[in-house]
Parts: sequence; structure tokens; C-alpha cells
Amino acid sequence: MTIQECFDYVDEIKPNAFSNETKTVWLNEVEGMVQTEIFLNAETDVFEYKYTHTENTPISFPDEHTIGIADKKLLMKFRPGGKIIRFAPGSIYSGNARSEMTIQAITSDGLVMDQTFGTTSTAEVTTELNYYGGDVVLLAEAPHFKLYPEYIMARIDYANGEYDKYQNTMQMFNAFWGEFSRWFARTYNPADRKGRWGVGIL
Repeated sequence: MTIQECFDYVDEIKPNAFSNETKTVWLNEVEGMVQTEIFLNAETDVFEYKYTHTENTPISFPDEHTIGIADKKLLMKFRPGGKIIRFAPGSIYSGNARSEMTIQAITSDGLVMDQTFGTTSTAEVTTELNYYGGDVVLLAEAPHFKLYPEYIMARIDYANGEYDKYQNTMQMFNAFWGEFSRWFARTYNPADRKGRWGVGIL
């Protein structure tokens, strides 16, 4: 399930006036629980999602597929699967820019994109990066991704002051959470980062 699929489902089941940015804050709450309580990641390794983000920043092009970004805090705002929507006109790569490019990986230096820029340059140029994170895939896979919309719907109920509905929705979330945690404990060994067949986990 992607972030956008989660929000679309929530909005259809429980129409609401909350922005996707607000729902992303709530999504980060439950995804943080997945990372710390299920995957046993250290708090320093926990990442959060951004639904959209725009920032002026110096960038370079260490190779044809990479946008070099020296700002490590900015790199932490992006996730694989997110998209860079457009580039500032008049930049050194505007002739090669695509209207939408997907982030394949994030290195210590920058963003590895799915398409080539057709140019390389280590010189930095300041430009505007526009990020869309709706296509980022959430950590809990099928069938356990159902816990995400249930948690967000519970937060909507609470924010609307509908406390009886909140209690009922949280009961559903807690049931889904218990199901996911029990399955994960049976399938993986979180302490040594290995799955049943020796496959590494996040």
C-alpha cells in the first residue's frame, strides 16, 4: 500500500476535512511504532514521511542518475518511491529534466533517480526541488497494511471529538496490530535482523 492509496481509502470510508499533510503526521505515528516496536530499530534510525516538500538547495550531478545533495537533513525528508516533480527552469539541466522522476535509492550523497539527466557535474547549483511522497510504499505489506488506514480513521474520530467511534476504531486497530506483531514474531528474528530464511529486514 502506498501513502496515497492509504489516504484515498480513508477518505472514501470516512470523509473528512483533514489535509493529506495532517494525515501524514498521523501516519508517521503508526509507522514509527512499526519501526521501533516491530522491527526494533533504534530511535536514531527511525525515518518519517513527507507528503510534499519544496526546498531551495544546492545540488550537483555526480553521475547521470544522481542528484547530489550535501544537506543530510534534507536527504532524510525523501524516501525511495517518492518523486521529484519538476526542476526549476533555467537550471543547468533544464533541457534534460523530466516532468516526473522517481527516487530509486538514497545514498549518503544524494538521490538516485530512475531516469538519466544526460549530464554530470560536481559543481553545485542552487535550485528548487519539489518532492511528492504519495507513491512511497508503506513498511507493513499485505495483508497487514490494513492497520494504517484504521489508525488514521481513529485519529480522525478523536480529532472530531467522536470518542465512542474512536474507541471502536482503536479496538480494530489494536486487533490488526496484534495480528501483525504476532505474525512478524513467528516469521522473523528482529533481534538479529534475519528472517526465517535468512533474509535481512529493514
